[in-house]
Amino acid sequence: MYDHICTTLIDNGARLVYTVNRAIAATLKRLEGEYPSIHSDLSLNEKIAFELALTGAFSSKRTACLFSTEGIYEAIDPLMSSAYTGVIGGFLIVCIKETEEDTTPLGLFSKLPVIVAESQDDFKRAVAFGYGISEKYEIPVIVQAEVDTAVRSSEFGVRSKKSESLIQNPELKSGKSVFNKNPGRWAATPKFRFQLHKELNEKIDKIRSEFEAYEGNVKTIRNKTGVITTGHSGLEFFDEDASLLFVSTVHPLPLKLVTEFIAEMNEVFISEGPYPAIELQIHDRSKIVSAKMGSMQKRTKPQETMYGFDVVRDTLGPASSINMAHGIKKTEPERKILAITFEDFFLHSGMPAFVNTLYNGSAYVLLILGDKKEEEIKKVMTGFGFSNTFHIGTFSEIERFKDAQGLTVLFGKGII
Repeated sequence: MYDHICTTLIDNGARLVYTVNRAIAATLKRLEGEYPSIHSDLSLNEKIAFELALTGAFSSKRTACLFSTEGIYEAIDPLMSSAYTGVIGGFLIVCIKETEEDTTPLGLFSKLPVIVAESQDDFKRAVAFGYGISEKYEIPVIVQAEVDTAVRSSEFGVRSKKSESLIQNPELKSGKSVFNKNPGRWAATPKFRFQLHKELNEKIDKIRSEFEAYEGNVKTIRNKTGVITTGHSGLEFFDEDASLLFVSTVHPLPLKLVTEFIAEMNEVFISEGPYPAIELQIHDRSKIVSAKMGSMQKRTKPQETMYGFDVVRDTLGPASSINMAHGIKKTEPERKILAITFEDFFLHSGMPAFVNTLYNGSAYVLLILGDKKEEEIKKVMTGFGFSNTFHIGTFSEIERFKDAQGLTVLFGKGII
């Protein structure tokens, strides 16, 4: 099912492609026989895949990494820095939407361009245009693709334009690696980061102008009630006679196109994901009938308890429960905390948090779920001078550790 996504990237000159998805990795390996110029790897986690692709783009190669729309959030740290350091070769971050999670909020958060593609034609156009934008303005580009991109066809049937016309550096066309040793850019210390911040804002303004003419943004005028949307999902809630503005370039939003559409309407609804990525970029919202802005009520999430513990999960990222548990114990030492993470998450970013817990002397129970890497993680902990670990056969055994006085690590299989 991933053939179309992979071949589109390769046909547009991608040389280095990284993923954490085994099915995608298998597809890429099979295609390497047909395309000798392509190199692909299956990475341990999204952060590693992102950094490998980013490094290749530093040296002028066209690169890509393929994640799910949820997975990209695991690479948020290098992603945020990449907007400032930029790239030399084209770099696409392709996020396949397999759940309700969207990548559209990342545009405003990271200042990276975001293009949404619903169909094969949309994806071809987004990849070609995205590589061109990436190389012209030396910035990574996020492309969100629907999970059924490989089978759906666009109702508009627009052919993609070649992106080579946007390439400014003749050395990139030659295929040679180029790396300019510029500490002010690649090191990005605070002094240099301020200058890079100004340059990034200028890039965003120029990309916004490019997006005004993007063929994936389609306007259909029917009456004075308008809907601005990034896709067809959710449109069943609106009148079929409503005027539509499909916006593929979510960030930076083509404000001229959007403002002109709003000016023709009496009222405008915005159909997007749970986060108002489009709406936040519209300056005059007087005609917007908002289901998000100004109507969000404060919600309190009930505290999860289990076997006499208050439970902390990885809600902020891989193994984030470890840092959160440490923070809670430092402010409320009397609370009994059970932090729950996964073995891959512990290896992803949990080790520094665990060492910080040891150094600061916090005492809680950490449950690591998995069935393949328990011994390896125990060896790592032994290297840190820690050996208070236990394997539990059933989750009910957690209860007997509720009065543990020191930091305790449990290993168990399954999901809880």
